Amino acid sequence: MVTCSLKGGAGERRPNNSVPSSSGVLDASNHPTGQAEVMCRSDDEEKHNGTNSNSLDDSLPMELCPTIHPVHNLKLDHHDHPETVSVTLYVKNIAKESLRVDFGETCISVTFRTSDPGFLKQYPAFGAEDDLMQWQIETRGTIVPEKCTFRLKPTNLELKLIKAVTSKWESLEATVDSSSAGPSIQKETWISLAPPKAAKPSPASRKKFEEDASQETNSISLSPSADSVMSFKAGYTGLGNLGNTCYMNAVLQALANTTPLKNYFLDKKFQADINRDNPLGFGGSLAIAFAIILRQLWSGQRDSIEPSHLKSLLANRASQFSGYAQHDAQEFMAFLLDGLHEDLNRVKTKPLTTPVESNGRPDHIVADEAWQVYKMRNDSVIDDLFQGQFKSTLVCPACQNISVTFDPFLYLALPLPPSKSCFTVTVYFDGVDESVELTGTKRGAVKVSLWLDPSQRVQQLKEELKRVCAGRFRHPDSEIELVQVRDGLIRRWLVDAAPLSSLQNTNHSDALLLAFETAPSDNGSLVHIAVIQRVLMPLDEHTHCTACKKESDVLKRCMKCYSVAYCDKNCQRTHWTAVHRTMCRPKPDIIAQPFVVSLPPSSLTYQKLYRSMLYYSRFSVEVDCPPSANNSCNQDMDSSSSSSSSSSSPQEEGQVDGLQQSKQEQPKEYPLFFIKPIDSQGQGIEKKKRLEDLGDKPLDFDADESPIFLSLDWRNDERSPNHCSVTVKSPTDYEDLSQENSDPSADGDTSPNQRRLTLHHCLQQFMQSEVLSKEEAWYCPKCKEHREATKQMSVWRLPEILTIQLKRFSFRNLMWRDKIDQKVHFPVEQLDLSPYLSSITEHGAVYDLYAVVNHYGGILYGHYTSFARCPAATSDKSQKDVVGWRCMDDRQVRDICEESVVTSAAYLLLYQRRRRSPGPSASPVQLNYSDPEEID
Repeated sequence: MVTCSLKGGAGERRPNNSVPSSSGVLDASNHPTGQAEVMCRSDDEEKHNGTNSNSLDDSLPMELCPTIHPVHNLKLDHHDHPETVSVTLYVKNIAKESLRVDFGETCISVTFRTSDPGFLKQYPAFGAEDDLMQWQIETRGTIVPEKCTFRLKPTNLELKLIKAVTSKWESLEATVDSSSAGPSIQKETWISLAPPKAAKPSPASRKKFEEDASQETNSISLSPSADSVMSFKAGYTGLGNLGNTCYMNAVLQALANTTPLKNYFLDKKFQADINRDNPLGFGGSLAIAFAIILRQLWSGQRDSIEPSHLKSLLANRASQFSGYAQHDAQEFMAFLLDGLHEDLNRVKTKPLTTPVESNGRPDHIVADEAWQVYKMRNDSVIDDLFQGQFKSTLVCPACQNISVTFDPFLYLALPLPPSKSCFTVTVYFDGVDESVELTGTKRGAVKVSLWLDPSQRVQQLKEELKRVCAGRFRHPDSEIELVQVRDGLIRRWLVDAAPLSSLQNTNHSDALLLAFETAPSDNGSLVHIAVIQRVLMPLDEHTHCTACKKESDVLKRCMKCYSVAYCDKNCQRTHWTAVHRTMCRPKPDIIAQPFVVSLPPSSLTYQKLYRSMLYYSRFSVEVDCPPSANNSCNQDMDSSSSSSSSSSSPQEEGQVDGLQQSKQEQPKEYPLFFIKPIDSQGQGIEKKKRLEDLGDKPLDFDADESPIFLSLDWRNDERSPNHCSVTVKSPTDYEDLSQENSDPSADGDTSPNQRRLTLHHCLQQFMQSEVLSKEEAWYCPKCKEHREATKQMSVWRLPEILTIQLKRFSFRNLMWRDKIDQKVHFPVEQLDLSPYLSSITEHGAVYDLYAVVNHYGGILYGHYTSFARCPAATSDKSQKDVVGWRCMDDRQVRDICEESVVTSAAYLLLYQRRRRSPGPSASPVQLNYSDPEEID
């Protein structure tokens, strides 16, 4: 025996209950703290057959010898090499002066003190910083003590064992028959966690191997010392973060609450299914490591554990898990379930199979045949619980050949439909030219609310408006001009290429979208005119004197500009001299709602323009004309009650409230309004005069200059002959066509202009057909060519445990990556998938949620947690859960309410099917298992 210690502490003395060692002590004080490496060699004169004499100083009284507390189940990793074995003991903050390592030819002993509170908490019977602890094992093979070394680090202790004979040990610790062990000694026996050698064993050796394996896996219980057992609530054990391993912890906790899977492992039924000869598996070691974690999580004896051994197993097979980088939880879950499937695959020899072709046969026959072919090579508890079946339909665009295939799936990856917003538009139809046949149409205005993706263009909004309003346009090939208005002005003229998101980027909630039907022209050229309504005399009455600010019912306006009013001449003189002299000029007020008139240049006469303006203006204003001698205004405003025939007949189709067109369309000597060129802000342009009626001669407007801004100036000056009275209408409740394109999921849970995204929206998006890209072109067996076929996916066979991935991460290219943080509302109970099935199932299609894996953060960083409940073994919802909803955040486990489960961070959803018959393993749930560290 060779003894190694760090000189200067109690580690130089040996307790009575330690392994015998030599008295050789090496000075490692020159090594940096935490990085001491010691080469251990024995004294030749004291070595006898590999075991040296006890170095305990018997001259000291026994009460001065330190008490050594044996510890078991230390967290460790070991790597077996042909000539060496590297062992890492994960104990933090080992006191340098207390450390003592003893190497024997077939044993190792480590004595130490530690100040790590997490480690000491596991041993409440002693667990003080000044207590000495000892860990010892018997090695599987013989080592050379003189050549073994160790290295102390702040977070662990590394041991390097030199083998006496070059060979593979398969395990670190020697296998000991538990029946021969003394009653007072607890031995830990290890099962091989490495895959078997590739060489095919002889029948005799295989039989012996299977007998040994059966004996090794026959018990999965190890009772720790009574002093080290603490009482915790079953189901509330956390998982330590080994360094960015929250993705692994969240998945393990979700799977640990999968009731049929949990019972299958805790009831030890998995032992009969371990497949040690499967080259695609882990030789059973992954299944065993997973079983150990489940037993520890449900033992009720620890507040947290660290799944380091399982991570090491996966890292040995998949290099991406070897470090401490962040990983995707869904990718890890798929890899873990695939590894468990191969370790537990009941198919020992996989036969060769060929793909199943439909060849025009009924779907149910082809689907069952494809499923049986799949099961010929794959048959495990993972398949029994998690595996479903897709139906994939491909249609060739050239020959219309249809190919139907059925493929297994482990999870549903659902795309998130683009976040949609509500765009409400008032659509005005052309009702000016009565020479067009009006049969079957309705003129006027309607309101339409459409839910569209903000990343789409204005062109898509126009197309949707034309679709919803189909049959209502006066012209079958009409187009739409779309504008955004506010405060009586046209703020934006929307071009087809503009993104809809630009309509949302405004701080003005009162901005409106207006659409105007434009009649087609012979040569396709149209002049678009933006019309701003104004009044020559302000409509608002003054209530306060502009000069002295006194309130008065009798005020006199300035007769030139009408913008100020005074209580007497003194106020007028004072304000005129100080302020108003430089500001007094006529300035029409902008009122009501602007509109758009679009006419071909050849027919853009003053009369046509006047009539169009008169038509659209009456949607937003009421105009009354007092009686006049020449009756010119009344001719423009010809009343429908002017004759008994008109009063007795129904209102002519297409007429608008407040507007009755005369049979004489010519403007008279005193028109209702003047027309004048203005700028986009509604202000007059210098040297631009009012338009004059040129008869049949078109106005001088160029279509290339569109849009052209004109004012409609109502003649409401009471001093003028034949003036009119103008009143702005309150918002009109036009016919609402939104119900034809409404979003049924919009409710009070979201803002009025944002759609409430549900899981059913994602399922509908998944079921939609798509056209394959050129890179994904399908080879049509009939055309003998690669075709960009139409593909549609549907679910044919549902699994017992349905895993849904919400595809929140988007990768368009190397430079553009994004995460969708929109909340998806998913049902906690009674998720009915029957609308999405392309078959009839006898097991039902209703699911209940039991686990959620959440991701917080962005595309390049983040943190995973999980929510889970452990349902009862039966699918009867009347039975209470074994454990209710909890939040698992690495080591922390706490209760949560069911209402807290649905969040915008949800990434993986795990549902269990309600069914009448039990799953593959539905034995009663047993809690308070023993807390094993290894297989016994």
